[in-house]
Amino acid sequence: MTLLSERAEAARQFLEGEWGKHHLKGRYKRWHSRPLVNRLRQPTLCGTELDGWEALRELTEAGLVETSQPVSARQRLNVRVQLSEALRHRLASEFARVDASLPLDAGQAALWRHALESVLDGWDLADQRRLAEGLNDLAAALPGAHVLSSYEASARYLLGSSKLLDALPRELVRAFGIERAAFRGPGAWVLAAVPAEPQGVLLIENPQSFEQACRAGVAGRLALLCSFGYGLSLSEALRAPERVRLIGEIDPLQTLDGLLALENVTYWGDLDPEGLRIFRWLRQSVATLRLSALYAPMIERLEREGGHPLHRLTGKGGQRPAPGWSRGLDQEALGDAEVAALAGDALEAEREDHWLGLLADSDLDAMPGGAV
Repeated sequence: MTLLSERAEAARQFLEGEWGKHHLKGRYKRWHSRPLVNRLRQPTLCGTELDGWEALRELTEAGLVETSQPVSARQRLNVRVQLSEALRHRLASEFARVDASLPLDAGQAALWRHALESVLDGWDLADQRRLAEGLNDLAAALPGAHVLSSYEASARYLLGSSKLLDALPRELVRAFGIERAAFRGPGAWVLAAVPAEPQGVLLIENPQSFEQACRAGVAGRLALLCSFGYGLSLSEALRAPERVRLIGEIDPLQTLDGLLALENVTYWGDLDPEGLRIFRWLRQSVATLRLSALYAPMIERLEREGGHPLHRLTGKGGQRPAPGWSRGLDQEALGDAEVAALAGDALEAEREDHWLGLLADSDLDAMPGGAV
């Protein structure tokens, strides 16, 4: 089977779902490429028009889609598009897997079939029915149920599990009229160590390196900030800094808003594609943010020794590599002396531009997959 990019895989699931809705009603579904690409320009699908055309081209080359003329992002012709005959036959047979007794409409059934191939694999019919009924009950309780967190809503409506709502595919949940983002968010707490007169701010990716920076004495001159608890990421905290509460060694009058207004704000995380994607996302909230000079010895070590592969054994199994960049070095590789000497300075602009340039442009449109 051809390995598809994330955008092509998202487009494939969308097209199969649309085809399935019509198939279950005894209809045949085709598209025209231009309006189809416009529909694919959603953050949860392809994000940009260019990515939509590229996804369509990729699906065509993989033999999953047939077009009346070749498609390309350069010409962007309005051609006829349909699923390949082989894929249509496979889908028609697989739709029988969705039991007719489940309380699903045609669109929900199409997405349910995808879930049976992935997250719902192995679920018996009784649990599938309870889950579908729970999703319908939760949808009927909206908007009042939005006062709950997604964890609470999930546990109260979905088989007593606090994890199910977030674990189910986003498009499947949306098919029931449920938007996970509409539920009450978790408390926004950020771990902080702030001197009386901070000379700048260092955003740190993980608590272990936060502790190291404190141990190395950096908190005596810089405000150190790190995400803390409930899967909160710094990128989420920085979108609404006025709602964030700082905990740790800090003056109670200090606020995240006030600290981010300082001139010298830098970021220190892992040296891998996802670490720099996090930086680019953070910079959308803090325009003056720079990579920390702590990246300099990390870059030198990665180039000298090769670092580690982006593999499940190194905790990077789900990370997307960048073109020509598939290895990393974790921030814990630095010693205390290096942290004390370089924290507070920014990486040279030329070096920063080089490493950020290794990321695909499409990374700017997508939030990093993991919490900081």
